[in-house]
Amino acid sequence: MWKFDIEKASRNVPKSVYLNFDELDKIERTEMPNECLDNARDWLLIACYTGQRVSDYLRFNSSMIVKDDENQSYIEFNQVKTGTKMQIPLLQKVQNILLKRGGEFPRKISDVNLNLYIKDVCEIAGINEILYNGKVMTIEREDLPRITRKVFGCYPKYQLVTSHIGRKSFATNFYEKIPITYLLNFTGHKTERQLLTYISKTDVEKAKSTAKIFKSLGY
Repeated sequence: MWKFDIEKASRNVPKSVYLNFDELDKIERTEMPNECLDNARDWLLIACYTGQRVSDYLRFNSSMIVKDDENQSYIEFNQVKTGTKMQIPLLQKVQNILLKRGGEFPRKISDVNLNLYIKDVCEIAGINEILYNGKVMTIEREDLPRITRKVFGCYPKYQLVTSHIGRKSFATNFYEKIPITYLLNFTGHKTERQLLTYISKTDVEKAKSTAKIFKSLGY
């Protein structure tokens, strides 16, 4: 009788890549060996605590910051992709980075260089869980032009980190922790269905979150 190997099949299903709160804390606490990596680390943390696209968060500067009558800081900007006007609160983690830098955002950096540096940042911080996923690689071919394609395999997580990981990390980490309407306001998604494409919780993580909710209700 034909037998389906569930364990083997599950290893061949790409696992979504995001940075959880424990990993973000490790990245924040790890001392970087030079200014370039320290700068990239701060941009990575800003990405993960604002939930914005790389085309937006790399434009952030102190002139975009406003405060309300309770001295809460926000950042105002128009999303490049949608043109949506955004005003989102700056979480304490982001404010700590600004405080460290004299009220300014990290030094400007290109998306290409950020992608390179944050892999080093995460490797130094020990973000090395082995995941099955695709990694963009350049393939040499004899007598033919080189091609770039996504090659699936098992890689340490730091090799899979890109500048887009912040949006997925924010959505996943804060899903079920804050009301969905607030999360939508933060990310700029129009519908919950759009937002859910960014949620990377495994079935086990979802079950644990559900159990905690019911436990808090006394069941």
